[in-house]
Amino acid sequence: MKTTLLSIPFFLFSIQSVYANTTEQDIKQKCAQVKQYAQLGKKFYDQKQYSKALEQFKDQAAWSSFCLYNQDISGTKLTENDVVIANNNVGLTYAKLNKPQWARAWYLKDKEAKSSQFNLSQLPQPKLSTDLSGTYVNSAGFGQWNTIKVSKKKISYDLSFEGLYFPPYGLISGPNLGEFDTSMSLKQKHATYQYEDCKITLDFKFKPAEGHVITVKQNESQSGCGFGHNVWASGQYLKVEK
Repeated sequence: MKTTLLSIPFFLFSIQSVYANTTEQDIKQKCAQVKQYAQLGKKFYDQKQYSKALEQFKDQAAWSSFCLYNQDISGTKLTENDVVIANNNVGLTYAKLNKPQWARAWYLKDKEAKSSQFNLSQLPQPKLSTDLSGTYVNSAGFGQWNTIKVSKKKISYDLSFEGLYFPPYGLISGPNLGEFDTSMSLKQKHATYQYEDCKITLDFKFKPAEGHVITVKQNESQSGCGFGHNVWASGQYLKVEK
């Protein structure tokens, strides 16, 4: 009996050790590819193959951010400026693809950086529209986005939220998820989602320097929302697609 009792925690510890070692190996392997993503992205960009460049630059941005955050494990030497460069690479490519609002979203991730400010100044001014439908995004970290999709129906807008939370190893293990759906009249610019002790408000506005946005506020209670751990809806969501 004693032997059995002693072997169980040792067995569990062994599993945890193997998992930790595997995770560290995955992180090091992925982070070693950051330069490759940047080089391939530039190659395709210079060849004006912007869709292919975008895929590489998105990977560069995601893993640059992730590997900087986990630098004690990743073994890569990255700085905040490397992340700014990667984000701007994505923005520049979106601009070439004639998607200025997606470009704006990526530049605004580092809005204090001079390079981002310059690139923002090169974008066309956002246009006011009476149609609020489209995709709105808010940064979820590691180059990923929380999204609100607004669909126009005959007498109302349907709103669908998909949120993400990335733990420290989230690009390896996957994010926590959360979602909700609600609606509002075509004549309104305010929506509410409420379930149990969870209340979320959504206010639609137009900002001349940014475009159409949704300001989302979630009350302090998270339990009733049914979201995964640490998924949070609050923030400003920028309209990036019609």
